[in-house]
Amino acid sequence: MKRRKFLEGITAGAAALTLPLSVRAAWPEKPIKLVIGYSTGGSTDATARLLSRQLETRIGQSIIPEYKPGAGASLGADFVAKSAPDGYTIGLTDSGPMTIMPNLRKVGYDPLKDFTPFSYVCATGLVVLVHPSVPAKNIQELIAMAKAKPDSLNYASSGVGSVHHLAGELFKAQANVKMTHVPYKGAAPALTDLIGGQVPIMFATIGPALQMIQSGKARALGVTSAKRSAPLPDVPTVAEQGLPNYEAVLWFMMVGPAGLPAPVTARYEKDLQSALADKGLIAELEKLGNEDVGPRSPKEVNDLLRAELAKWGKVIRDANITLDS
Repeated sequence: MKRRKFLEGITAGAAALTLPLSVRAAWPEKPIKLVIGYSTGGSTDATARLLSRQLETRIGQSIIPEYKPGAGASLGADFVAKSAPDGYTIGLTDSGPMTIMPNLRKVGYDPLKDFTPFSYVCATGLVVLVHPSVPAKNIQELIAMAKAKPDSLNYASSGVGSVHHLAGELFKAQANVKMTHVPYKGAAPALTDLIGGQVPIMFATIGPALQMIQSGKARALGVTSAKRSAPLPDVPTVAEQGLPNYEAVLWFMMVGPAGLPAPVTARYEKDLQSALADKGLIAELEKLGNEDVGPRSPKEVNDLLRAELAKWGKVIRDANITLDS
């Protein structure tokens, strides 16, 4: 009997040693690093902080933000992809570095192979904004203006290859109009020039644009999501206004590097599912202009990634967009 227990103990010990260190230990034993591919103070940062607070109470460890801005947020994504697969480095990323930048430039990661997706988080819709001096009161009138004077209308974006830029290119393609893209170094200076009248149109993130709309400094013609946005319930979608296949949103997902131990992945999936069902968190995320809050399975995330990679790849190729555009 003693010999059998001794042998069973050796077998169990050997099996335990074959497990990853993060699983053998009482994971998590130390704070977790949350990589954000943008600077502090933006909508991504605000979304990450809200989500972190919810995860901390469930995981039982501090979640420390680490900012890796640059290259359309692909630097942050690359950092996560190359991190040790121990569960202590994760990332809140968005559709930019996962579906747009890989179509624009060579990145150091494969969005479909180099990450462990935990869950979809939410989406941020855009709004088609115009300066009050623009006569158009809806999308059809804007299309008519653009067709009457091809290339005479300028639209601002936060930079070449941004979702704001590609939302405009998708609009041009589906409406069959010609407008001139004016890239800025960020959304804030683009919005500043829009309300100053230097540029008449912008496909802007809803959250930062709300104050401009409410104060009358800019007019909202349509939202780019498939459904109307909660912060702008009276503004119809672009799809409602004659472009039925039009949709352009910035969506967020929580990921880790590929090769994470199954128990760690399962823990993140479980805790994120719980966090994203919290009514308080949903309300706070919606105040930022986010929508469609809620978890999705890893398969659903992968299906979304594949579909959006193909969608934006076609837009980029058809418009002949390069980072020098």
